[in-house]
Amino acid sequence: MVQDGEITPTRETFWQISQLEEAVFYFLTAVTLLVLGVGLYQRFARYTQGRADPFPRLDDVGARIREATRIAASNEKQFDRDLVGGMMHAFILWGFLTLFIGTTILAIDKYAYKPLTNESFYVGDFFLSYSFVMDLMGLLFVCGISVAIYRRYVVRNERLWGKHTGYEDDLFVWALFGLGVGGFLLESMRIVSWQGGPQSFEQVSFVSYFLATVWTTAGLSAETATDIYPVFWWSHSILAL
Repeated sequence: MVQDGEITPTRETFWQISQLEEAVFYFLTAVTLLVLGVGLYQRFARYTQGRADPFPRLDDVGARIREATRIAASNEKQFDRDLVGGMMHAFILWGFLTLFIGTTILAIDKYAYKPLTNESFYVGDFFLSYSFVMDLMGLLFVCGISVAIYRRYVVRNERLWGKHTGYEDDLFVWALFGLGVGGFLLESMRIVSWQGGPQSFEQVSFVSYFLATVWTTAGLSAETATDIYPVFWWSHSILAL
């Protein structure tokens, strides 16, 4: 966005993505949510076929929910048993949640705030703060997944190779890794190509900006980055779905 001859810190949602591609993306999103809903229904349907629990697990539901939330958010069980494992799970959990919340914020701006006010809050200081937090938590997410991959394939922790594990576990962990790394690659391509080259304010996205400087130093032009950007966008989007 250019105002009074100066570039306002922001970025365009669905940049270089046509309206048809955007429609296809939302169709695939709807299909994904439908499959998720069917899967959840089938899982709960199986639970209802079980025998009644002899323990009163639904007494004081509020306290149970608060305690479960506290344990999940703090990862205290993991930290008590394994410090590295606890940090790994915390990085993955909070990194993923932050990235999900960040994506939700973009949707709110595009489909709620902007239609009502004809303005976007995804500009200026908010954009800069948002970009820094997303890069920071994205980096922690990738670090957490990297530790998980190391422990699974190099250390070969016995708990990760039990009878209840399978190829879907390998697919899942590599998909998460690809999602995290792909996000940085996608953003770095946008930084290279948007407004003709890297802008100084993009340095708040410190990981993506570093990658962008690597690409430009290697000779990648803004025009080429613009041409291949949709390929990275669709690769990242398919993994996310």
